[in-house]
Amino acid sequence: MRVYLLLAAREVRERIPPVALRAARRAVGAAFPVPPDVVRPVEWTAPDGQVALFGWSNEPDEEPLPPTMIGGSGRRLGYCGHLAEPKQDGDLLLNEDDLGAAAAELGGVFAVYRASEDGIEAATSMARVCPVYHAEAAGARVVGSRSLLVHLVARAVETGVEEPETDLAVEVLHPLIRHGFFTNDDTPFRGVRALPAGSVLIAAPGRPTAIRRQPVAEVRSPRGKDRSQRELIRPLAEALVDSVAPLARHREPIVLSLSGGRDGRLMAAVLNAAGVPFTGSTHGFADDPDVILATQVATALGIEHNVDLAHPEGPKESVTVEHPFARAAHVIRMCEGMNSAYESVARFRPYRMVPGISGSGGETLRGGFLYDQDDISPEKLKKRVHLIFHAAGRILTADANARAAAGHRPWAELAETDAFDVLDKLYLYYRTGRWIVGSHSATLMNSPFYHPFFDNRVVREATALEPRWRRSEYPFYLLIRELAPQLAEIQPEGKRWRFDREQKPRLVRRRAWRARAVPPARGRTAAFNWRVSYDDGFRKLLLDQILDGPQSLFDIVDREALTTRVRDRPKHWVKQLWHVYTLSVLLSGEWRTPPPDLPKMEIPIPH
Repeated sequence: MRVYLLLAAREVRERIPPVALRAARRAVGAAFPVPPDVVRPVEWTAPDGQVALFGWSNEPDEEPLPPTMIGGSGRRLGYCGHLAEPKQDGDLLLNEDDLGAAAAELGGVFAVYRASEDGIEAATSMARVCPVYHAEAAGARVVGSRSLLVHLVARAVETGVEEPETDLAVEVLHPLIRHGFFTNDDTPFRGVRALPAGSVLIAAPGRPTAIRRQPVAEVRSPRGKDRSQRELIRPLAEALVDSVAPLARHREPIVLSLSGGRDGRLMAAVLNAAGVPFTGSTHGFADDPDVILATQVATALGIEHNVDLAHPEGPKESVTVEHPFARAAHVIRMCEGMNSAYESVARFRPYRMVPGISGSGGETLRGGFLYDQDDISPEKLKKRVHLIFHAAGRILTADANARAAAGHRPWAELAETDAFDVLDKLYLYYRTGRWIVGSHSATLMNSPFYHPFFDNRVVREATALEPRWRRSEYPFYLLIRELAPQLAEIQPEGKRWRFDREQKPRLVRRRAWRARAVPPARGRTAAFNWRVSYDDGFRKLLLDQILDGPQSLFDIVDREALTTRVRDRPKHWVKQLWHVYTLSVLLSGEWRTPPPDLPKMEIPIPH
């Protein structure tokens, strides 16, 4: 994992305030969620003292990982994540005058930070899972990869205090209660914003900060028969193959977690087409669809497949879990208060040069929020857009709901003419670009990790295909047929392909259609989910923290409505209770101190 901070003086012939430089060196200890003894720092300051770039990394100094900072042409550059061609693309980003235009065309999952004597620049890729945060302070512009770091340095400039307290913007936290992530570009830290997806920020002494969004690709609609549609998805297929090329540079073997689902098999098809050696791994009962279908996929591709068969156990009375306060403190620290403790986020372990790969993000290839939208009538689509901004409004204050309405308004206007595009973009910008950020960072903290479906070129090519068509899953199916034809007729787990179940054939083809049915779930894969099935004792523990915690929480949460609704319909509000609990811990500030030694919890398993 690499962490970056850019600083630029506000005025010409003024130096960066010295307190900002000192604060940066101190604040990284709070903002970089790894032990300080594994962090390697590097920094550069322009000769006139007006611009600076800091970089920190816990990654080993060995190939194929890039150096934390590269220099040339009077510039310094660093990037989070990975580039498709590290040397070639790194040189391009360093030397090209238009950083945003250069970044827009590259493959990889990244955010870029560049400094020169003229000023600072930063750019995000289309998926934005490697974020850029920015803030304005009295004498400086502050830009970085960790929002807490940006906030603490900006606060130091504003207050003159080298180790300032945080200032949390309680009023903007309501989206976290609704969904467990932000549906806008706010952060919990006052004055700090996330740079939009596919954007470049430019700041120079004496000039206002400029943010420019790169143009998105023109949408291509399917026309004609199968052959023309296959031509339409070919650029996306090529981008997918290119996206996994960096994996071939590792000496360590690639292990892909295979299931019966859609994303894993497409990932297997991509690796196979790219010629990247890999093995498959599956865990489950022998008659689980995941095991059955994953075995079929592995056999068709001729790859080694390791199946860890589970065995029936006797009935368990309970599960032992971490105390929710400890869980929340970890998630807040790792995700910087932008994810709910309902989510599971990796913890630090010593860095290993064993590459990981994930099929996360495949929903973008299937239409974003449209992928699980069965009713696509205009009214239902607009209702879904409304829900994204107004969910859980019954337990929030009038002020919080008024803010939600303001955020919803411009998207509602766009939905009047193209709700398909709106639901597609909302998923990419917020469900992907805000929700996944913390867990993505956590994976990079421990090993080289690759998310091909978040690749910049892949996302650009995917969003160039009409959202309505992607929702049908036919482009997704065509990708598999293009990259690994032998997988095309292996049915996905759970449900048929959407195009197959929404266009039920006439009698003459009914037998073939029935033969394509997905295998039923007979195994015991439906594990008990304690996070939504906790008992009254655990629920009381969550509520006690909320009701006895920081009272500022109730600037956005309606205390009486929350208490009443959780009492009257507890199963309806299980996730929101986690979300509210997380905010209570966030507002307490206790997540910034060493965690207390808290007991484990026993959650009874209902019979």
